[in-house]
Amino acid sequence: MMIRVVCVLFAVAIITSLFVDFRSRPVHARTADFHVVIDAGHGGHDGGAVGKNGTREADVVLAIARFLESELKSIGIGTTMTRTTEADLAAPMARNRKRSDMDARRRIIESVQPDLVVSIHLNSLPSHPGVRGFQAFFNQSGEISRHFAESLQAHFNNLPLQGNRRASTGDFYILNSTGFPSVLLECGFLSNPNDEALLRTTEYQQFLAANIAEAIDQARRNVPPVR
Repeated sequence: MMIRVVCVLFAVAIITSLFVDFRSRPVHARTADFHVVIDAGHGGHDGGAVGKNGTREADVVLAIARFLESELKSIGIGTTMTRTTEADLAAPMARNRKRSDMDARRRIIESVQPDLVVSIHLNSLPSHPGVRGFQAFFNQSGEISRHFAESLQAHFNNLPLQGNRRASTGDFYILNSTGFPSVLLECGFLSNPNDEALLRTTEYQQFLAANIAEAIDQARRNVPPVR
């Protein structure tokens, strides 16, 4: 009898937690004529790349995303963050947390129907620690995505320390999961000692966010017509 009561109480606790989690999720909607979904990559147990000094990609990109949100709002661009805390977006009882997390991000994007999705990440190439800098990726089938990626890359190529890369196509879930214009930004290499040292600082995180916002603002004024 005691075991049956415990099992019932346990089941009730699980159902209640799921209900509370569902009710506490924010409602996502557009807030401006031009609206951007800001996606801070990774989170929770998925820390992403890690530098030699222990810098976690998930922590840095969340900081950059928060600064980017502030920068975009200050110039009248609407924003929605997919991840606002250190946790991921997976359902509490998900068997595959990564898939559940990515599905949740997709659902946010689809509910908002944004003009642009910006997914923030950091790169790592331990076999070539000298490689550093910023690179933008886009879905090869999206002309507007290409426009934003190339505009962002050109902007960063004119900044100190960023090198001279080209925007490139990338086979990333976040770029392919919806039909909305999307770019993925690798904001530096944690495998490069100089990049890692900079990425750990608030000043550099703000620098990256301010320039991403400026590049988006410039690019949105010259979006090519959809063919």
